[in-house]
Amino acid sequence: MAISTALPGTAALIEWSSPWTYLLFGAFFLMVIMGTWTGAVAAGRGRSMQWWFIIGFFLPIVGLIVLYILKPLPMKDESKS
Repeated sequence: MAISTALPGTAALIEWSSPWTYLLFGAFFLMVIMGTWTGAVAAGRGRSMQWWFIIGFFLPIVGLIVLYILKPLPMKDESKS
């Protein structure tokens, strides 16, 4: 583990060029993309975008498959109010 001492106050910084760092940031980026995709599909099918984002974030492929299997809910017609 290399410690950077080039600038004052940076002695405790860890070197961020580890392959694990790139792997974790890549995995996080894909989780956000899959959660957003699942939430967008859920909103179009009349389901809660927030809950399906969370499901899609933590269970990316499974959440999307389950969402496509479920039948769409009937849309509420707000113009009849």
